[in-house]
Amino acid sequence: MNPDDLKEDWRGQSARTCLTTDAELLLKEVRRNDQRFTAMIFWRDVREVGVSLLLVPLWLYLGVRHSSPWTWYLAVPALLWAAGFMLAGRIRHKEQPHEPGEPLRQLVEGSLKHLEHQIWLLRNVFWWALMPFGLSALAFFGQVAWQERSGGWWMALAFSEAVGIVVVVFAVIYWLNQYAVRAALEPRRRELKTLLESLDDETATASGSQGSASGVLFLEEEHNDNM
Repeated sequence: MNPDDLKEDWRGQSARTCLTTDAELLLKEVRRNDQRFTAMIFWRDVREVGVSLLLVPLWLYLGVRHSSPWTWYLAVPALLWAAGFMLAGRIRHKEQPHEPGEPLRQLVEGSLKHLEHQIWLLRNVFWWALMPFGLSALAFFGQVAWQERSGGWWMALAFSEAVGIVVVVFAVIYWLNQYAVRAALEPRRRELKTLLESLDDETATASGSQGSASGVLFLEEEHNDNM
């Protein structure tokens, strides 16, 4: 074997080693980011579900202690609904544990699916979280205003202020959720989609290269047969 052949063989082995190392590092980085994201979502759900469930007995106690009207208790099913919705979402979209030899493509697809569910959850937070609480709050303030309607314009003003505060608070919560989607989740989804597309391109390129090599071998064999 001449020196040129040795150089080409060494370059090919170095390139394959580099590609293997890069793929392993990429796999570890994707798995690490996915585990970090999963842990963050888990503890967020624990906090929100826990707070919702703890508020139920407190809400009932305050209602009984202050002899609140029946609309006060409408917040209880709203709290239970929000907690149950999040728990049902976790059960339905439960992320499978990663296997030691899991392919990179399968890991990226699983991470992307989990991320898209979180984006959907935050984008629709008005319908499954804010609206039930908003309706219960409006019903309570409306009943109180009706019972105290003898107060005239002052009661109407107080009702308007209470509604305005609820609207502002809910608008801020909704904006924060949409900002989290735009600032954190959407860029992560674009990165995962780009990575998935690059894996598809590499697979197609590798398949094309194998097809070309097979064609060369076929031509060489046919040439040898003719000789």
